[in-house]
Amino acid sequence: MPSIATNGIQTHFEMKGEGAPVVLVSGLGGTGAYWGPQIEALSRQYQVITYDQRGAGGSDHPDMAYSIEMLADDLEALISALGVERPALIGHSTGGAIGQILAARGPDLLRGMVQYASWSKSDAHFNWVFRLRRALLANAPIEEYVHGSALFLYPPEHVQQGGVALSERLLDSVRTFPDPAIIMRRIDAITAHDAMAVLGRIRIPTLVICANDDILTPPYQARILAEAIPGAELQVLPEGGHSLSETQPEIFNRIVLDFLASITATAA
Repeated sequence: MPSIATNGIQTHFEMKGEGAPVVLVSGLGGTGAYWGPQIEALSRQYQVITYDQRGAGGSDHPDMAYSIEMLADDLEALISALGVERPALIGHSTGGAIGQILAARGPDLLRGMVQYASWSKSDAHFNWVFRLRRALLANAPIEEYVHGSALFLYPPEHVQQGGVALSERLLDSVRTFPDPAIIMRRIDAITAHDAMAVLGRIRIPTLVICANDDILTPPYQARILAEAIPGAELQVLPEGGHSLSETQPEIFNRIVLDFLASITATAA
């Protein structure tokens, strides 16, 4: 992946395909590699941009206080540096929170947005999940942290049916796992997130999607988002967990492509 200076850091990014631009913004893990099941499908019709966020992957990992606003500043700087005009944003979890802040800044930054398995404001359930994940990160080997976190990401059947391969992939990720202190910085940012005061300012087409069996950001979080963002559409899928784009990629890709087609046609 090439890198570019954005908001005081070097950001690793990748662009694939031609057409209207679409930026894929990942969750707590923060890496563009999360979107593997989407890049090929979307890049047949669109210019797909993926990147590693501050504190993730090949981008810089400054040890400082993080916030969702800072991560939104990083993305806005990346869009500007690449010379991309009004991309659509597909944001997963933390990526959705970043999209909320960016979209609320005005309609000239983004063409449209998908809020996927995201949330508008931390609450007791959300904070308890990350209380447990913090404890694992602070007191257990990284191998246990990645396996414990996976239980919040995938439905039980997905783990049951593909546990061996999934475990191998999780163990492989340990080799490039960031400094736990940086992950704590990123957790601090997401547990402090509260966009309720600005969601009403969003004036771009927005699709809110989640799975009914997502235990990290349950469907009530999606309903809150859809009710607070003017004109937002809500789709709740029966299953897929928090990582719906990975566990149900064909369904997820079809929904996203339909949404992108609708906003591209409107713009034309």
